[in-house]
Amino acid sequence: MVKVGIIANRDKDIGLKITSVLLESLLANGAEPVMDDSLAADIGFTVNNLNEDEVILKSDIMVCLGGDGTFLKSARKVFSKNIPILGINLGSLGFLPEVDKNEIDPAVKRLVKGEYDIEERMMLETTIIRDDKEIMKDIVLNDVVISRGWMSRILHLKTYINDQFVDLYPGDGLIISTPTGSTAYSLSAGGPIVEPDVSLIIATPICPHLLYSRSIITTGERVLKVLVVENNCHGAMVTVDGQNGYELMGGDNIITRKSSRCLKMVRLSDRNFFDVLRSKIYDRGEKIK
Repeated sequence: MVKVGIIANRDKDIGLKITSVLLESLLANGAEPVMDDSLAADIGFTVNNLNEDEVILKSDIMVCLGGDGTFLKSARKVFSKNIPILGINLGSLGFLPEVDKNEIDPAVKRLVKGEYDIEERMMLETTIIRDDKEIMKDIVLNDVVISRGWMSRILHLKTYINDQFVDLYPGDGLIISTPTGSTAYSLSAGGPIVEPDVSLIIATPICPHLLYSRSIITTGERVLKVLVVENNCHGAMVTVDGQNGYELMGGDNIITRKSSRCLKMVRLSDRNFFDVLRSKIYDRGEKIK
């Protein structure tokens, strides 16, 4: 029997109605749902004295209900346990979740029968070095964002690839993204769209004070280092996957490289990346006539 862990975003699933649909489908199709005590109690399921970490350890597959933010938050908890994750989209865009909320039962049937593929997504490891000491290390699925603080002052970032100087970026900051993250903040900042199954690192400046400044793409085997030039950063930050934030000081080095870990994503549909791209970005809103 397949053990399916469930993580739900209560803000997206008001009254846990969609989570209840998922639970009923899992039970009807012979799977074993696994939930933490809080979620189980609220949905009227058996409480088994489990917290969220224990749910992940007991599950064969994790399913999260929410948008891209929920998926990122869940993926950051799941990847180290080497457990595949499937997303059910309850958000507006939903680039990362695989399943629409109206397609839950067919998806569960395929999940229980093992009719799915596992797609491995590259992750990054980023570290802040201050005065030759490591003060932070984190893992990234989407992006590392280096951004200026609360004062409207330009941030100057010296950028290196394998210790070779690339450029000095004056502006609002820099986005370092994976191919998965190329359709997120990096895209909004003018970065390229990259297929998610390749091994690349993308560096995209945010509102650069340079007319010629463009994204840099390098192989995943290289190391990208960013030096904060300012003496006073006025609250400049490193934000990881939009989840964790770390304050920067002048002279800090942000070093980012490919992680030895990857995220395993469940793929049920036959849609390729470009099908998803058209449906999520190009076909949204008013149609072009």
